[in-house]
Amino acid sequence: MNLDQIDIDGIVQSVLQQLRQREDRPLVSAIEPVSQPKLNNVAVIQSAVVTADLLTEKVGTNKTVRVSPKAIITPAARDYLREKNITVESVDVATTQNQTVKSESKQNGWHGLVVSASETLNSCLQNLEKSSNSRWSQELSDSTAAAVKLAQQEVARGNKRGYMIFTDKVATACCEVNRSEQVRGVIISRVADLPAIAEVKANVICLPASGLSFMEYRQIFHQLMTENTL
Repeated sequence: MNLDQIDIDGIVQSVLQQLRQREDRPLVSAIEPVSQPKLNNVAVIQSAVVTADLLTEKVGTNKTVRVSPKAIITPAARDYLREKNITVESVDVATTQNQTVKSESKQNGWHGLVVSASETLNSCLQNLEKSSNSRWSQELSDSTAAAVKLAQQEVARGNKRGYMIFTDKVATACCEVNRSEQVRGVIISRVADLPAIAEVKANVICLPASGLSFMEYRQIFHQLMTENTL
């Protein structure tokens, strides 16, 4: 019987029974499990039977396909994977979905670029790291110019995160960062300035590294972490 004449999607069980009897072309081969699955550029397929048509529909430009350890991959699907040079990973789908949600949550949060910080600001940032989970991350920057350049590059790449630049040169930072067409930068030097974030849908916020009280910093961070300002 010619395999190409069989409707794999329509009569899968019949095809499987016939293919298992052919010693020269085993249907299922071992897929190496991965302990640290990648979260980006991966197509996740939950179907128990993976066909070529399903891959065509789901894979797109991805170069990695993630399937259940118990999934059956048809010969035509294997030919498709080989021709497109696509890697197959066998992992638990539920675990993958949880990791993807966490990754997206982090990508949609805020990232602090700390050029300088007073003791009050440092204390607030430490509390923020403990309480905001994946909605906040931060790193030190060597200078205001370096922080501006990094924020511009990440926004230009289509990164959905927002960036906060903590510096004593907020006017300079805001002026320079807005030279990029993709950036919508604002200065928040007091609580009363907060409405400007939503007004311009800011993706870069420049905050003074000193001069605000603990409660003022805390109120600013609280609004950014609890409201969908991005």
